[in-house]
Amino acid sequence: MTEAALRKALADSIVETLDAMFFTSCLGEPDPEGAPPEMASQVSFEGTRPGRLTVRMTARAARSIAANFLGEDEDDVSDRQIGDVLCELANMICGFVLSRVEGAEELRLGAPRIVETAGPAPGAVTHAVETGCGVLEAALEMEDRICPP
Repeated sequence: MTEAALRKALADSIVETLDAMFFTSCLGEPDPEGAPPEMASQVSFEGTRPGRLTVRMTARAARSIAANFLGEDEDDVSDRQIGDVLCELANMICGFVLSRVEGAEELRLGAPRIVETAGPAPGAVTHAVETGCGVLEAALEMEDRICPP
């Protein structure tokens, strides 16, 4: 699969997941001068091409997305709930994008977890969107296997 096809699958997965499951609209490309991501979650996966998907976002965007997902007011959402929802968001985006590029055969997702907000690794396919409450960026890293699994 080409990098352009991976980038499109990632972009489509972000938009559709945020819209359908988190009631959040993507408003286009983020302002490069905007606030940097402050939170991140990651899901590792095994399959034909193992790798990981990392979702990074501003704290404000994370709180808004968590409140939307849980049907709560932003002020009522705890830090733990925000972390749990951020992990679930990474899990959903990862499953969505991989079903488009890898198929379901031999695909295993790991447990999502909160990670440091370091930027994407060199060679990662990334896509970022403005949510109206801050930036969300996803980075997909896939390994090339020399030998089949």
